[in-house]
Amino acid sequence: MQESVGKKSKYIFFIYILVVAIYAFLLPAYLFDPYQRKLIFIIALVGMWRYTWFLLNVSRAYIYRRHKFKKIREVEQAAGDELDPEHVFLLITTFRIATSVTARVYKAAIEDAINCGYDVTIVASLVEMSEERLVRRIFLNHNPPERVRLVITRIKGTGKRDALAAGYRVIANTPANLSNSVVAVIDGDSMIAPGLIRKCARLFALDPELGGLTTDEDAELPKKPETLAEHTYSQWYKMRFAQRNISMSSISLSDRLLTLTGRMSMMRASIVTEREFVNTVQLDHITHWRLGTFGFLTGDDKSSLYDIMKKGWKMLYVPDVMVYTVEEIVNDNFFKGSLQLMTRWFGNQYRTNSRQLNIPNAREVVNTYPWYAMIDQRITRWTTPYGFFIALLGAFSWGAYIFFAYMWWILLTRLLMIFLYRTSRVHIHPAWPFLLYYNQLVGSFVKIYIWNHLYKQSWTRQKTKAAAGERYIEWYYVVSSNGMMAVELLFFIIIIAMLVQLVTFDDIWLYIHSLGALL
Repeated sequence: MQESVGKKSKYIFFIYILVVAIYAFLLPAYLFDPYQRKLIFIIALVGMWRYTWFLLNVSRAYIYRRHKFKKIREVEQAAGDELDPEHVFLLITTFRIATSVTARVYKAAIEDAINCGYDVTIVASLVEMSEERLVRRIFLNHNPPERVRLVITRIKGTGKRDALAAGYRVIANTPANLSNSVVAVIDGDSMIAPGLIRKCARLFALDPELGGLTTDEDAELPKKPETLAEHTYSQWYKMRFAQRNISMSSISLSDRLLTLTGRMSMMRASIVTEREFVNTVQLDHITHWRLGTFGFLTGDDKSSLYDIMKKGWKMLYVPDVMVYTVEEIVNDNFFKGSLQLMTRWFGNQYRTNSRQLNIPNAREVVNTYPWYAMIDQRITRWTTPYGFFIALLGAFSWGAYIFFAYMWWILLTRLLMIFLYRTSRVHIHPAWPFLLYYNQLVGSFVKIYIWNHLYKQSWTRQKTKAAAGERYIEWYYVVSSNGMMAVELLFFIIIIAMLVQLVTFDDIWLYIHSLGALL
């Protein structure tokens, strides 16, 4: 079956390449006058920067996986029992997840806890009694040895942050030597691969400055994709995890990470049991110059990352260990569902970005390349819309062929980028070039929106909408945020319109003068 799918993809890729080649010959190159060549040069400057950044990430990721991490793994495998942790804690948070998924998650965790040979405590942070009964039954059915224990902590359904904080406090009160122990935080919809505990836990003893790590991930849907939307979701998730593998590997070359994913991350027990760390995860908040102070509802992994990052701990990406996540289809309409997910993801990213850059001596603490990557997170929301609107408004000035030329460039470059994803994943799909551009363009508009609406937070399985408080505050949030976004977009469109000679300074001045006269 896999072989037939692979052959089908090759045929589709061949047709894709043929269409791009024919498309290139049909473009009327003689229509590009000298000014338009200058305009193309202006677009190319931004494009060169973006593609150089992409190639740099791909190259760094390749060097990390094939050289740096390979050496780390060789040293770890050659070492003896001295690298083994004294105790391993698996903190698993479960809330309103399908019973079949919960069973698979705990089965994988319990089996690896038994097989690793370490003293392991599984801390299950649960909300409902039915979940507790299910977890206890799965644990007892495996007939685990005495060195593998199960601890149940029941909390109210007030959110994942409270669940994690309760679990961390349970770990802090255990008699184990926490200075030589590690804690793996596992989401209730994530299955760890066999051998994960040994492959990850031993790495902490190799480097006393290592504070946390995370692993590669791959996605699966709750059921086999049948509809077009389900197939689109499936390939979208797979492409995103291929991107993630490259990005994480690239940043990890600098001994840091920009994400300690909540799906599965492992940290030193001595870190996660500190009062400051627990309070940061449970009660994290930011103070915004316009929106004031408001608490984080989602993004607990960003809080963990921030605490570890500001203290100067090293972080590591483990590319040879996989965690499999069951991804929800949050909406039968792919466009609506992807918007909802990107709003949550990018909101978590931007709510943390500013304070990461404000860490004292951030460039030294975070390291140079990750620091530039955080700067890039702010700028990248404008880069894809820049090219799109240059082409769109340019079509009004000189003709539709400008837009058609832009679309040819998108088809070509996204195809080449996807081929480079082969360094991250063995199998790529013909839909990936289109999904990549969708991610970049639509994702940019989501980023522009969420950058100005940081107070908006939501989760897919529980109600976590931020309460605005009084009506005036709610009104102020909405009006000021929409106003700031409108001003940003207005200036952006004006700059693009001037570049394509759709408007001039004289036109703008005349419009302002006329508006002033009316007022």
